[in-house]
Amino acid sequence: MLLIRSLLAIVLVGFVGSSCTTTSPDSQAQQLTLQELTESPGYAWFPAEMTTYTPRAPYVAQVAANFDAQSTKVCVFVRPSCSCTGTQKLFPQVIKTLMAAGVNMDNVEIWSMRSITDTHPYQSVLAIDDLPEIWILRDGAAGKHIVEAQYQVSNPNADSLLAAALVP
Repeated sequence: MLLIRSLLAIVLVGFVGSSCTTTSPDSQAQQLTLQELTESPGYAWFPAEMTTYTPRAPYVAQVAANFDAQSTKVCVFVRPSCSCTGTQKLFPQVIKTLMAAGVNMDNVEIWSMRSITDTHPYQSVLAIDDLPEIWILRDGAAGKHIVEAQYQVSNPNADSLLAAALVP
């Protein structure tokens, strides 16, 4: 009986000791294709939001004119299931504008993140301060970026923000 109590005490101490650890697992951003995004439960709202937006022709033309497929990449960092305006409006509208401009989606990367501290392959060239953030990279270097605070809900301006961010 003493042996059983001793073993139980050792197991209990081990369990309590291991549950007090302060290290948290690293969380990594997950890259999603547009197809994967539209099939993901965390982004169920995305197709409808993208469908309802019509980018303005002058800005679509500017995006097409300033997007160099050889050197330019658009990286979108976004949180799934976020009801914030940037995620639910700005993000799908930027994607719709890129598509309307004929940008090859191979030049667009969508990174799903739980928080701004998630690791991602661009940590050495850019810093994420909020989600969503849309970064323009040229020849691997971070350029301009778009944040939710720039977006106007009453007069959707995702197309003009993207056009301005792509000006070299």
